Amino acid sequence: MNIIYRELRANLKSYIIWMVSLMLLFVAVSTEFSAFKDNPDIIDALEGFDAFYQALGITMSNMSTPEGYISMMSIYLYVPIAIYSALLGSSIISKEERAKTAEYLFTLPIKRETVIRSKMIVGFIYVLSFVLVIILGLTITFYRFELTSSFYNFMFYLGFGLFFTGLIFMSIGLFFASYLKQYKRSGAISLAIAIGTFMLNMVVQLVEELDFLKYVIPYKYFDVEEVLKGNIELIYVLLSLIIICSSITGVFIFYKKRDLYI
Repeated sequence: MNIIYRELRANLKSYIIWMVSLMLLFVAVSTEFSAFKDNPDIIDALEGFDAFYQALGITMSNMSTPEGYISMMSIYLYVPIAIYSALLGSSIISKEERAKTAEYLFTLPIKRETVIRSKMIVGFIYVLSFVLVIILGLTITFYRFELTSSFYNFMFYLGFGLFFTGLIFMSIGLFFASYLKQYKRSGAISLAIAIGTFMLNMVVQLVEELDFLKYVIPYKYFDVEEVLKGNIELIYVLLSLIIICSSITGVFIFYKKRDLYI
């Protein structure tokens, strides 16, 4: 339990910075939406950039509603949680070597499995709270626009998609931090995967022949256009669970055998 409290405190500062930044973004977005809500001319003008938005995986439908407008700016939700979770998973493991505290931690009468399990619990808590703050922040900042049941349904499915996306990238970060011998590389690789798969997602959006790659792109698992309709495909939930469980299994296998650099 002491390890959990220690990790919660150690990762709190970066979490607060992310949350404050996102809250400011939500305030700006909701203010911008007020200009779109009753101005069809702006919406018609933006439709000329439909191909650009499509490349970003953004739907242009129902921009005059809060849920439709939020779906358009979903790139500012999925990418941040992917980057945050990947770096969290990587740093929460590797920081013991980076901060030169591994020697002290692992000389305590605590098994490595216990340490890893505690760190994973902290990661889970932060990813979950990250998503809850996003949903709460969006609801509060858009509340003045007379929200309907469609908005709250969208928030539920959006939160579901964000949570699984966060767990996928966090588990990937945990895996590389446990597998790689050089702890400094895990963060860079995890970040590269988060950004690289997003770039690949943009290419797949434009090239139909590459549609088969959607099964290896986490951003496609909970596509915002389908989420807006309340559709979440079981195959993508299963793929998410496979990635998460496989990565976590790898963490316990490799970290037990890993030499610590102290």
